[in-house]
Amino acid sequence: MKLKPFDYVSFAVAILVVAAFSLFAYGDRTEGSQVRVETEEASFIYTLDEPRELDVEGPLGHTHVEINEGKVRVTESPCREKICIAAGWVSRADEWIACLPNRVFLRVQGGEETGVDAQAF
Repeated sequence: MKLKPFDYVSFAVAILVVAAFSLFAYGDRTEGSQVRVETEEASFIYTLDEPRELDVEGPLGHTHVEINEGKVRVTESPCREKICIAAGWVSRADEWIACLPNRVFLRVQGGEETGVDAQAF
């Protein structure tokens, strides 16, 4: 099968569209300044500026959370699959890690304030 000139143009346009959407989706993330740790019982907010280690209690046991150098990660969890540990470090606003079996949710928040939006007006 021989490719025609229009086939090459179609491939180039497809690559440009994928690159543009990728930049739009992932390119404008700011560094977070806090992490919200949520459990069934409570919600806690910690700054990412201070190194600390947390043991968060869930229905299955303790989930160990490490905050260091502006990043957060889960280092130990009693869940079976350990997907929360495999997620690694997160540091950008709106990134998150969840341990669903132990019902622990970490979400990085902060960065630039967007100000008043249409709903607040």
